[in-house]
Amino acid sequence: MSAELDEHKVWASIPVGDDLGSLDYVLTEQMVADYRRVVDNPQAAYPTVAARHPANLFYRKYAAVMRVPNMGHDSEYFNPPVAGKRITISGRIADKYIRRGHPYIIVEAVAVDEDGRLIEKSRLVGHAREVGREAAHETIAKKWGA
Repeated sequence: MSAELDEHKVWASIPVGDDLGSLDYVLTEQMVADYRRVVDNPQAAYPTVAARHPANLFYRKYAAVMRVPNMGHDSEYFNPPVAGKRITISGRIADKYIRRGHPYIIVEAVAVDEDGRLIEKSRLVGHAREVGREAAHETIAKKWGA
């Protein structure tokens, strides 16, 4: 194992394609109303984005060993969720890579409603950090003058 991979052995042990399982919930009228209030848009149609589905699924499986602070997130929306419908989210490790010596994990999540309508596809790019390791690397601290 290379020194870089040895340094990130927990990250290296997480396989690309790893199934993160699923979770589901019923989207309530109150959840829609709360989301619309928070984003200050009475017509907002996509309250699922606030749920951070990829991160939630990742942490259900790996919270004891890994953190993935959000370095980027994108979502595609296909159909507006309907209040009163059950939404099921499934997730997987889509990819991982090392860039400039830092490990990253990409987590994908797909949300569908109980009728099988595709609601959302989300991708989280997380800067992988083993639990117990310092969050700020020395070079990052230097960059910001800390």
